[in-house]
Amino acid sequence: MTQPVNPEPTSGKETGAIDPPLQPGTTIEGYKIIELRDERDGKRTYRAEAPGNVCAQCGAQTADPSSRFCENCGAELLPRDVLLIEDSAGAEQSSGPWQAINLPEDPVRALLPPLQLVEQDGKRYLVVEEAVPGWQSLAELLSGYGETPDQPAALEEDDALPIALQLAQLIQYLHRNNLALGDLSLAQLLLGPQQRLRLRDVQSIQPLNDAAQKADLMQLHHTLEDLTRTPRATRKLDAAAVEGGSTAPKSLQEVLALARMGGLSSADDWVTALSAVADSKRAVQGLRTRIGAHSHVGMVRELNEDSLLTMDWKMDAAGRAINAGLYVVADGMGGHAGGEVASSLAVQNMASIAASALLELVADSGAGLGDAQLSDVALRASEQANMAVVQEARRRNNDMGTTLTFALVVGDRCVIGNVGDSRTYLIRNGQMQRISKDHSLVQRLVDVGQIQPDEIYTHPHRNAILRSLGEQPQVQVDIFPLRLQDGDIIFCCSDGQWEMVRDPRMSEIILAAPDPQTAVQQLIDEGNQNGGEDNITAVLVQFQAASSQA
Repeated sequence: MTQPVNPEPTSGKETGAIDPPLQPGTTIEGYKIIELRDERDGKRTYRAEAPGNVCAQCGAQTADPSSRFCENCGAELLPRDVLLIEDSAGAEQSSGPWQAINLPEDPVRALLPPLQLVEQDGKRYLVVEEAVPGWQSLAELLSGYGETPDQPAALEEDDALPIALQLAQLIQYLHRNNLALGDLSLAQLLLGPQQRLRLRDVQSIQPLNDAAQKADLMQLHHTLEDLTRTPRATRKLDAAAVEGGSTAPKSLQEVLALARMGGLSSADDWVTALSAVADSKRAVQGLRTRIGAHSHVGMVRELNEDSLLTMDWKMDAAGRAINAGLYVVADGMGGHAGGEVASSLAVQNMASIAASALLELVADSGAGLGDAQLSDVALRASEQANMAVVQEARRRNNDMGTTLTFALVVGDRCVIGNVGDSRTYLIRNGQMQRISKDHSLVQRLVDVGQIQPDEIYTHPHRNAILRSLGEQPQVQVDIFPLRLQDGDIIFCCSDGQWEMVRDPRMSEIILAAPDPQTAVQQLIDEGNQNGGEDNITAVLVQFQAASSQA
């Protein structure tokens, strides 16, 4: 326990008279002073005994003094001590702890201790509920379960991750309101039922500046390392993860490694990274699907070398209805007995690998499904499709090949993949975004700034692709993980579609159509009206929350 500070006041005409500290036994609006706990920089903090009708959980005052339970939250009303912070600066110059009482309502605010303002004899006091029955500091918790007192226990990742995310969200909330948290020690953090986190007090909260912001993030990093007993020499990630590539961290350890490389420069970055990890671990959510699919030879070609595949399952896994599916578009090359064979082989072999693997993933989806698991299935299926085309091309002694784009889905988990210039788009909240990236000469010219994006539609080498299935025994497939939401639409198509109908118009057609099959037919019809210079294939999948009506 902190020893009381010498209560004798400082006085003198040169410095100005200072009121003496409150004496033990003094009552402030029902709060009975026990001792002067701290005095620094003219600020006094007292330990006091709280009235029996004020709730430690939510700070509400119960009308009936004899009540045993809070009328607001139902918590038991128990005797306990609180902190009283005296406002010596005045309302206009109040410090960080005083500013905390005016923070806007937000679920994250519950991570702060309940705060209450009381006034007496012209002075204001901030009441801080420091201790809550049933809550324990993380420092005490870890030391109690450690191998030795000097070597506290570490939390497993599944236990540490919810705490890490709550703490990052609290820092994000404070920073957005121009405050810094300050003290992030394990002793300052209380853990309650269902791994709920709460601060012990708010005395370290201060106005935000660049130095305080950096200190908060550094302390967050070190606290999480202490929580998990992660060595400071955390292994590094590859540069793509830091540069904002498609690889999101898949574990708390990877988040810490990313932070050590400077990849998390704000509380928003921390929340995004930790949320991605938490999201990958939560149970898969089932969605309803509606599908439209069609392929057309076009207006110029005599042979349709495109192939499509839609496999859509609804399975009951331990009483949970989960959807799973594979949706593929392949654009073959090689002419008669070449292109159409290559694209057909690609979709058939994708299906043969994905079907059994998806059944296994659905069975385990209640425990969560990470991007890596679904991506692994997608890569294995793509590699099998590539090898089938390579072997058939060798058998026939021709140069057949095919592009490939697909969406592999389990519940609300999805990975998009592509090789070549067939595309997959995501339509969300009325906005269409291309997820895949063309492996084509014109896309490379756009990337290096030699041509403008609109020139890909008219460039003389617009049909030259740089990567396809069937070229080599090994193929590089681009993979893009997604989290699907209610109302999302996945749209896969061959270049015969997107070259004949520009992206804004495709989006307009899709959003205006009454159902996916109508949308697909209208897209292909307009592509043919605009020239139909190539085969046109489109697959459209609409996802809805399981409770949504069809």
